[in-house]
Amino acid sequence: MTLASADHRLFVHRIAEAWADGSEAPSQPEGTLWRGSWAGMCARKVAYMTLGEEQTDPPSTADYWRMGLGSVVHELLEPAIQKWLDNDKTVTVEEEISVSLGEHGNGHIDLVLNTADGVKIVLELKTINGFGYKMSVEKGQGPRHSHVLQGSMYAHAVDADLLVIGYLAMENISPNRAASLNIDDIGRFASEWHYPKAEFTQWAIEETERLEGIAVAAHAAGSAMNIPRRFAHSDPDIPFPAEVTDPRKGTWTSGTSFGRAWQCGYCDYQTRCISEME
Repeated sequence: MTLASADHRLFVHRIAEAWADGSEAPSQPEGTLWRGSWAGMCARKVAYMTLGEEQTDPPSTADYWRMGLGSVVHELLEPAIQKWLDNDKTVTVEEEISVSLGEHGNGHIDLVLNTADGVKIVLELKTINGFGYKMSVEKGQGPRHSHVLQGSMYAHAVDADLLVIGYLAMENISPNRAASLNIDDIGRFASEWHYPKAEFTQWAIEETERLEGIAVAAHAAGSAMNIPRRFAHSDPDIPFPAEVTDPRKGTWTSGTSFGRAWQCGYCDYQTRCISEME
């Protein structure tokens, strides 16, 4: 048995490259400056994106593969969702709803459910890799804060009563591990977290104002240079107004506090951001 080197592969690279070729991100809707999916992002990255700046570190074929798997899962779930609704008369559902956020923002809600007793629920459904799922469930970290902020803005936009963040894992927790943690069969690959209106409203308002402010300021200046490398006001890991001082390593500082932002290592503009610090 021989593991083929990159130069001697015959098939898998052709399939992967063809996949990536049709996986470009959708264009920005006319009249809008930012997307709800940018929730929680570094302000400098948001500025680059709203200005349409060229990426210095664009997604690779491997990145498109990872992101594309999530889209495939969503597509495969559509018949299952319809089957559920055909047999459940206690809820009505609206799918893929476009909403305005602030004055210049835009977003797409996965599902809005209206129960028979008048409760409106927004479901933000995410696929996640096995490691991320285990950290969220096994370690009790919960969903990523960026996902909560995105869902919060959507729930607030339609005046929902409840926000549900649902995770679908691309790798199961093992049966023995699940049993030791008292996780049921569904919980091995799927979980959800509930946020009432009293909890998500302030997050939604703050993040909408932050993204709106970044986009408007960047367009007014025609440049991202004056936008600080900061994250969301409510970020639990990077306390506002901490600022990234070394985008090469993701180092952030705030007074005597410091840490690392893992997001820098995955940023499509990292090389440019580094060069602008030099």
